[in-house]
Amino acid sequence: MDSLFPKMLAEIETNVDIVFVIDVTKSMERMIDIIQTAAISFLDEFFEKMNSMKRRVENLRVKVISFRDFYYDGNHAYNESKFFTMPNEKMDLKEYLNEIYADGGGDDPESGLEALAMAMKSDFVQKGEKKRHIIILFTDAAAHPFEDYDKLTAEAARKGYKPTIYPENMPKDIYELYNVWEGNTEDFSKEVTTLDKTGRRLVLFAPNEYPWADMGIDLSSTIRYDLSAIKSVDDIAEVMEFLYHAI
Repeated sequence: MDSLFPKMLAEIETNVDIVFVIDVTKSMERMIDIIQTAAISFLDEFFEKMNSMKRRVENLRVKVISFRDFYYDGNHAYNESKFFTMPNEKMDLKEYLNEIYADGGGDDPESGLEALAMAMKSDFVQKGEKKRHIIILFTDAAAHPFEDYDKLTAEAARKGYKPTIYPENMPKDIYELYNVWEGNTEDFSKEVTTLDKTGRRLVLFAPNEYPWADMGIDLSSTIRYDLSAIKSVDDIAEVMEFLYHAI
C-alpha cells in the first residue's frame, strides 16, 4: 500500500498556471534584474524538478503582470501578458520578462492591490483532475486601499495626474478581495474568478506594510517573505523551492 500511493499521485493529471505580479516602479530597479533571472531559472528547472519528485504536470502556463501607480503613471501604470504555454513558448516568455524595466511610480504606496485583483481574475485553467493556480507577487511598497479611490484621484488631479486606465470592477475594500480569495464569493461586482478553491496559492515577496503584513497571516494558502531580505537570485531560489512541493 505504501508503495502504491506515490504511483497513484504521480498518475494524477495536474495543470499548473503561474502568474508573476511585479512592481516595476523606479525603486524596484535593482530587484527587477534578480526577479527576471530567478523566474527564468525556476521555469528552466520546472519539469526536471517535477520529474524528480515523481509529479506529473500535464500543462504549465505562465503569465506576467507588471504594475506601477494607477494614479500617477497614466497609461504606463499596468501591463499584462497572455498565458505562455511551457515549454513551447519559453523563449517568448523570456523575451517578455527581459523587456520589463523599472520606471515611474508615485510616492509609496503603489497599486499592488489592484494588480493582485487583476491576477486573481486571470483566465485560469479549468481542465485536469488537479489544478494549481499560483500567484507570485513582488513589491517593495505598501498598497493604496481600494476605498481611497476618490480621495487619491482628487489628490492626483491637484498635481496634474489622473488614473487613465484604472481597471473596472475592483473590490470595494480589502475584505471583498479576502472573500474572493477564500472562495466565500466568486466575484468582484459580478465578474467571476476562476481560481480553484483548493489549488490556489499566493506567494508574497513584500514589505511588512499594508496590506501585505496582514495578508500573509490572514489568507489561507498564502506565505509572505520580506522583499528587503532578498539580496540575490539564490535568495529567491531558496524560497521558490517550496513551490515545487506545493504543486
